[in-house]
Amino acid sequence: MSRDEDHKDDGFAQFEQFLEEWSRRDFLKRTGGAAAYLSFMGGGLAAFLEACAGGTSNNTPTAKKGGHVVEGNFSDIRTLNSMLSSDTASNQVIGLMFDGLLNYKKDGSLVAALAQDLPKTNSDGTVYTFKLRSGLKWSDGQPLTSDDVKFTYQLAYDPQYKDVTSPRRGDLSKYIKSIDTPDPQTVVITTTQVFAPFLSSHGRYGILPKHVLGNLDGKAINAAPFNTAPNVTCGAFKFVKWDKGQQVTMERNDNFWAGPPNLDQWIYKVLPDSVAVTNQLKTGEIDIGPVDPSHFDAVKSADNVAVTEFPVPTFTFYAYQLDAAKKGGKLFSDKAVRQALLFALNRDQVVSAVYFGHGSVANSVEPPISWAYKDKPQVLYSFDKAKAESMLESAGWTKGSDGIRAKNGLKLKFDMITNAGNKQRESMLQVMQQSWKDIGVDATPSLIQFPQLVSQITNIRTFDMFLVGFNFDEDPDQGQLWHSRNTVAGGFNGFDFKNSDVDSLLDQAVGTLDKTKRKQLYGQFQDIMSDVVPAPIILFNHGIWGVSKRVQGADFGPFNQFATRPWNHNVWVTDGK
Repeated sequence: MSRDEDHKDDGFAQFEQFLEEWSRRDFLKRTGGAAAYLSFMGGGLAAFLEACAGGTSNNTPTAKKGGHVVEGNFSDIRTLNSMLSSDTASNQVIGLMFDGLLNYKKDGSLVAALAQDLPKTNSDGTVYTFKLRSGLKWSDGQPLTSDDVKFTYQLAYDPQYKDVTSPRRGDLSKYIKSIDTPDPQTVVITTTQVFAPFLSSHGRYGILPKHVLGNLDGKAINAAPFNTAPNVTCGAFKFVKWDKGQQVTMERNDNFWAGPPNLDQWIYKVLPDSVAVTNQLKTGEIDIGPVDPSHFDAVKSADNVAVTEFPVPTFTFYAYQLDAAKKGGKLFSDKAVRQALLFALNRDQVVSAVYFGHGSVANSVEPPISWAYKDKPQVLYSFDKAKAESMLESAGWTKGSDGIRAKNGLKLKFDMITNAGNKQRESMLQVMQQSWKDIGVDATPSLIQFPQLVSQITNIRTFDMFLVGFNFDEDPDQGQLWHSRNTVAGGFNGFDFKNSDVDSLLDQAVGTLDKTKRKQLYGQFQDIMSDVVPAPIILFNHGIWGVSKRVQGADFGPFNQFATRPWNHNVWVTDGK
């Protein structure tokens, strides 16, 4: 099976020709992508727009002190505890207030943060010795020591904190054997075996204050007031307040290890949707934010905003509920159903009409930016409505008098959830709904707030299907999403995917430092995932960020658009305001 790059149905071709005769982006901006297509087709396929992320670097020799920056986004945060966070919105704010041992440059190379340098390792790659910088302090003036580092990691691997619902637990409880602190500046982490992605994937978590949280048990950690109003930080900024649904306000941390940041304040502002973020970039109401693809040309030509676009290790995907005890598990347990639904989606049209080409159709779970990417895994999916219907028929799902397919009295009918405000995902649910209706499947879209979506995926798990994005690290390990051990409470594998062959390949791949061998194993992993499709990838996103030209020092790139950004403390504003 192969993907037909040139396939377009007549309706879409006519729609494309129609747009050529109009100002394409102005028409869609005014009408809305989904509404435009629906009105043109008289109720046909709907499509809209998704915000991506990118970056800009504005470096000038002399930085001014003072002033503030407003960063906009369409998702509120969920927590400010680095070991509980499982979403990019929370990670963006956490990264401003909590530094890790290490950090990422935009190209994915690791640099020292709280640690003096990259750690020394023993000959077999199982012992990492970190030396902390001298004189580290928390924002309250207390010394930051190796005990804080040990405590932070204990929350996700030590049995005494088993009740902490950390998405890191699946990996760290398996691979961390011990953490020793021979002196206040030395941290020795010993792994149970070679764990290739340890530094890349687990060396950058914001360190938490033991003197504030150390007297709490696991359950108390989950509900600690610190998680929503941290009174002590170690990053470039300190917490001031979180007005839920509106903004998080932070101020300069004079005790930051790299020196006080240039800015007095950094504000994370929550806006209704991705288009509002882009509009406020143009009006100057915010200084930094992701650019909606439908407004790319308008923002690119704005005099007051610098825009950068680049590939990122991020994809947009939908996941089937695979827990056999739940309704979704009964619907999607058959691989043929999962494959058929993917064949029914025209993803080339989605990238073209919804993302304006700012993305690429996915044919693998590994992103093209990864050194482990396999461009042609075992199974490739084209848009093939007839094949989708044939597969469902062969699997015993036949249409009833109402046009909905059913098998053994169970209708192929389910709900789909995504986060409100993300216009691309809202529209994608419409695309999926209509595409699947055309083959006799009844899928109902439902919009919830982003923090609630994250809770559904990681803890509640009563969904039938969800649509969301996922951002990876520089290392190609994807065990955090696909390994069965990460189906635990708090883990990212909330759709209950369990496959012993996948587990084995992922374990083998992280258990060797041989890059050639790892690439071979990840190739086999991609082959299996292309066949079983527990959570099909719709597309790989592009990063697009807009930064006001009054803001200097931002340096967005593929691997540091979220979470800790090593350049945060260097940012300054030309007007000092």
